[in-house]
Amino acid sequence: MKLRTRRWLLAPIRQWHTHNLMRRHGPSLDYPTAWALITLRHSPDEFAFVRQAIHEAAPGTEPGLHHDNWSSLSPRERMRRTRWLTRHRKTPIEQLNVSEIQLQRAGLRVVDWGAPEDGP
Repeated sequence: MKLRTRRWLLAPIRQWHTHNLMRRHGPSLDYPTAWALITLRHSPDEFAFVRQAIHEAAPGTEPGLHHDNWSSLSPRERMRRTRWLTRHRKTPIEQLNVSEIQLQRAGLRVVDWGAPEDGP
């Protein structure tokens, strides 16, 4: 049985939150990263498990919070993000309240939205 299928069977609510985060954030957030962020947010006591899972999924990546380049986005994606930021004032990653120190300790590389050129 595939890992994602097993996770859907064992923790469907966490999987639902993971897929909602991926949908809200956009295509730059992959499944293992979204799953790790949701797990750290809802179950911080599973930190060691998240660290091991991330190490196996993406060894050798530079951990921490990184930002993408606003000017390289399509006009449609810029508009979507501008609407989101106008409405919520925070990116989907910022809404999780997972600190950058936690990301680095877990070995997690997260690419968040870069700052808009003219602000929302």
